[in-house]
Amino acid sequence: MDQRFDPERLRPPEYVCEPDPRSTMLVRIDRSNGTVGEVELRDHHDEVAGFVLHAGVPEEIVVQFETSKNVYLYAWFVYRFYPVAEQHCLACLELALRERFKEEIRTRKVNFPGKYPTLYPLLKYAVDQGIVKNEGFEKWRNRRIINSRARVEMEKFREMTEKGLTEIAWSEADIEIKPEDLEWDYTAMLVKVLPDLRNDYAHGSKDLHNQSLRTVQIVSEIINQLYLEPA
Repeated sequence: MDQRFDPERLRPPEYVCEPDPRSTMLVRIDRSNGTVGEVELRDHHDEVAGFVLHAGVPEEIVVQFETSKNVYLYAWFVYRFYPVAEQHCLACLELALRERFKEEIRTRKVNFPGKYPTLYPLLKYAVDQGIVKNEGFEKWRNRRIINSRARVEMEKFREMTEKGLTEIAWSEADIEIKPEDLEWDYTAMLVKVLPDLRNDYAHGSKDLHNQSLRTVQIVSEIINQLYLEPA
């Protein structure tokens, strides 16, 4: 690890633009040819740049979400910004939900617990009302394909065994998504996990990881479902 400065302390001014030593330990794999290369700042930037809120989302929410993305970007220089980016992103999600349902909160049309409903009841309401759906998440959509492909592979393996074959072939055309491939309530899982994660941060956390990009994506997908996109 780079010993010119202590990455766990305030950065000396002459090293402000130096990457955190942990950032330069990462590698990227080109799956098209199997080559391995160092992750660069441009790669790190491109990871988060693709998550964009559409034009129907209020500007004050967009600004907060872009702030989360910028904190994630600057984690290249300060590794401990990763959990900060995740925490801010979850706070942005709560803001977006509170703004989306402000009339329901103001008029008490919905019996939210407390004067100021928190992330859990707001997110649960959005899911229960069908505003936030499984179909709105890339991971859920891809899971259908993954499940159906795994099922076909098992069926072909079983056929190969039963017929005593040493090999068997199939094509993508054999992969058909069936109802059983869709049996995964992703939104129910998010309703449970995201508020717990936010509470961990809110009450003080010692967690340190660089996996906050997934949360940035999930939050962008939820917020984009909360608001109607202009035609």
